[in-house]
Amino acid sequence: MLQLSLPIHQHDDASLANFYGNNNLLLLNSLRQNFSQLKQPFFYVWGTQGCGKTHLLKALANEFFAQNRTALYVPLNKSAYFSPAVLDNLEQQELVCLDDIQCVVGKTEWELALFDLFNRIRETNHTLLLISADQSPNTLSVQLPDLASRLRWGEIYQLHGLDDQQKVIALQQNAHSRGIELPDETANFLLKRLDRDMHTLFAALAQLDKASLQAQRKLTIPFVKETLKL
Repeated sequence: MLQLSLPIHQHDDASLANFYGNNNLLLLNSLRQNFSQLKQPFFYVWGTQGCGKTHLLKALANEFFAQNRTALYVPLNKSAYFSPAVLDNLEQQELVCLDDIQCVVGKTEWELALFDLFNRIRETNHTLLLISADQSPNTLSVQLPDLASRLRWGEIYQLHGLDDQQKVIALQQNAHSRGIELPDETANFLLKRLDRDMHTLFAALAQLDKASLQAQRKLTIPFVKETLKL
């Protein structure tokens, strides 16, 4: 198998500041309580595609990076490009974010590696482990019973996505952080014409930001139609 090194530092704009967390305040508050003093090392968040799981995990990693603390974000949906050995020694990190665990459950080597990681983290009590999946730990098809039990060791949260009004606010906040204005009518147009998951919407906004800067034009509906070929 081709072995690719994982980037330790994720260079992106995901942050807790631009994560619209009003629907998940209990989760965010509990996570923050463990930033300075680790009392609960295990968190499991789950939800449908586009509800913000990846954004949250990357935002947490970036939060630790900003504080000069060690962290690692592992996209398990790309596990075909690396082996379970990527989990070795992760108990030395202060934060570990494992995204899309459903992509590796059912695979013996991965399940054993995850099981061992849980045990090492519990022994060292040094690492905050955040796992995401597209379903609750009770419905994952985990083959190793001991791993199934460990996935339920900590706090479990369903990540709630945004309604349309909240998506408009999140888009406008993201636009503001980029130094551009996104009018209500343009934001609502994007919701009507694009897939409604936030990954797609934020990607479209990034494309519009670049195009508007080059063309020196505002984000009007005609400009959006022209740029995104809608």
